[in-house]
Amino acid sequence: MPADLKRPGDARREALALVLLLTAGLLPRLAFVSAFPTVPVSDFHGLLEFALAFRDGAGLRRAGSWDFFNPGLPMVLSAILRISPLPPADTARLATAAACGLLPLLPFAIWRGALPLWVRLLAGGALALWPGQVVFSGVLAQDNWVLLPTVALGSLMVRALVLERSYPVASALLFGLGVAMRQEMLVALAPLALGAGLGPRRVWRWRSAAALAAVSLALLLGLAALRHAATGRFALTSEHGGLALLGAYVPGATADYWADPTPHIASAEPAILYDRAKMREAGFRLALQEALRRPGFHLQRIAAALIKFSIEGEGANFYWSLGSPEVLPASLRASADAFVRRAAAPLRWELGCILALSLASVVAGLWLRSAPILLLVLAIALKAGLHAVVVAQGRYFLAVTALEILAITVAAWEVTRQRKAKTAATALALGVAGALLLAWLGPRLEGSVRTRDLEEQRTYRFPLQEASGAGTLRCRMNHGHLAALSPVAAEIETRAVDPAPGDRAEMVCEIAAPAGAAPLLLQIQDPYETGGLPGRMLLMVTVDGAQALRHDLAAEPGSGWLDVPLGTTGTYRTVRIAVVAVHPDPGAAWGRAARIPIRLARQETRQENE
Repeated sequence: MPADLKRPGDARREALALVLLLTAGLLPRLAFVSAFPTVPVSDFHGLLEFALAFRDGAGLRRAGSWDFFNPGLPMVLSAILRISPLPPADTARLATAAACGLLPLLPFAIWRGALPLWVRLLAGGALALWPGQVVFSGVLAQDNWVLLPTVALGSLMVRALVLERSYPVASALLFGLGVAMRQEMLVALAPLALGAGLGPRRVWRWRSAAALAAVSLALLLGLAALRHAATGRFALTSEHGGLALLGAYVPGATADYWADPTPHIASAEPAILYDRAKMREAGFRLALQEALRRPGFHLQRIAAALIKFSIEGEGANFYWSLGSPEVLPASLRASADAFVRRAAAPLRWELGCILALSLASVVAGLWLRSAPILLLVLAIALKAGLHAVVVAQGRYFLAVTALEILAITVAAWEVTRQRKAKTAATALALGVAGALLLAWLGPRLEGSVRTRDLEEQRTYRFPLQEASGAGTLRCRMNHGHLAALSPVAAEIETRAVDPAPGDRAEMVCEIAAPAGAAPLLLQIQDPYETGGLPGRMLLMVTVDGAQALRHDLAAEPGSGWLDVPLGTTGTYRTVRIAVVAVHPDPGAAWGRAARIPIRLARQETRQENE
């Protein structure tokens, strides 16, 4: 142990540093979520509902939530909800921000007695003032909460290797908590758990290995047993993995690096549509088919995703904290949009600098043969690599950035302690060069991928039911792109974002309704609110060959549902629905602007609503 670590610490300096880190961690996050009180939507709303079920003693009876989530965050949050007097959404937001605000204390406390005060302050300060996490800290995401066991386990691993000790029980507990939060942490945290639980190779003990294995196994079996009690399925992972993976590999997914795989299934295996069990079983197989059909393309897509989210991931997270129309009240929309515009570029620079320093830490770790740095780098590679190969979103890379901060800090200590100025300068130069190369290469890779990810014309077959079961459309689509599909609604658009004159999306359906059923309506939504642009995109509907609707989608201002009466007979009728590009403006993305939702409704229901 270095001599400077043997001197007794200054208690007042330690206390002052602790207060400063606590303030720097909590104050900006609580201030931000107070200014922008993000409402949990989508998956985040599902996590809140799951937590409320646990609070009310019904967590094991909420089988649908187990299909998508691990129980760690909902169980922790349920305990907070039991004692909080605030509304659940407010409690969830403030609890998440506060938990993230405690991150700086973890390396500061865990490294006490192992690393100098300046190193502990550097790590804690970087985590406290991490801007990309501050602006996401009000979102009830597993990706926020998993930072706690991730940073704690990474810090514990460094302590174990520096002090040549092992912490098998603490390591196993943090490992189990990380897996309980997010299932892929079973792989990503494994190097850190082994390093912290076993210590350096020369101090390995069979008792430490046995304790690490026993406690880890007990916790993992407990998680699997909980899932079995709720769903009858003994597993650590949720059931949506196959469909999630397929959504990253379907043609056209590159636009957002993920797309709803249901329309693809309507083309590849329409017989299993809406059978969730069969669709989940087919997900991995269909994803593998797509990966093998275009292996070179998908390798390039994976590389593009890895670079993109390493530099732009925190900007992508704005959608869930500020950008989506659902996450903030209308009164805050303008200020939130202005904040996003101002902060987007600085966040890219921030992540770019972290990337450069983390690449420099890789070089330093290899050069100095530093086990703590290399184990952190391995965990980073596993976490980032898993998401690049499976499903990539910006929030999944928050744990990567947290581990990068730890690696950078340890690398700074190592080169300082060993007085390796030339090593530091070389590593920094290589890191900056590597980051600049990736920043140059990333957009070019992504542009190439987007250009090549043009979905070939597919044939879709799918049924659409009226919500109460009063009738069914059995549809076939040979032209255009099926953009979204559920049992009761579909959305169609032209294949090209910028369609040429004459391009169209068209579906032909047979309608079946039992004799004596209520009169039915085909309802099609005009999505273009602005109006004043006639002659761009035309909607046409025929019933049994006779024109039933002809509507210029962008001619008049306002959007809404257009009704086509279909009658009450028990016989089959043929309905043809087409969106045709007439004279669309080049580069104006009329294909997306003219995406039309379609559904079947009872006429009496429409009249009741009116």
